[in-house]
Amino acid sequence: MNNKSISPVIATIILVGIAIGASALLYSWFSGIQTGTQQVGGQTAGSITLATGSAMKIDTVTNAGLVTVRNIGSVNLTDITGTDTNSGTSAPCNSTSNTTVASLSPGSSNSTITCALKSGVNNIEFISSEGAIATYEKLQ
Repeated sequence: MNNKSISPVIATIILVGIAIGASALLYSWFSGIQTGTQQVGGQTAGSITLATGSAMKIDTVTNAGLVTVRNIGSVNLTDITGTDTNSGTSAPCNSTSNTTVASLSPGSSNSTITCALKSGVNNIEFISSEGAIATYEKLQ
């Protein structure tokens, strides 16, 4: 009998090589998935931190329309704009320099904003570029 076949030693070497190659392929695939997940998760966590850290409050609105806005969050608030809505019509509230307050650091307040109040109920709302919103209802 002259049967020719692979020797058991060579068959074992081939099987070990296939196992090592498959392990390397799986390792690189799983590490790529994990890296992508960590990057996306980190970006989401940063967005959540910014959203939960931004908050502001309207402390007072005088009868003359002078508004005091306070940053009660933990991040700087920028590009703060205000509107006064009365009977369905809206008008911007103005700072002494323009229609936006440049920025408020955590814990600080700004009282240089004026809203042109009309008689009746004035709904005053301020919004920052970070997503913080403050509302106040003033009866004039």
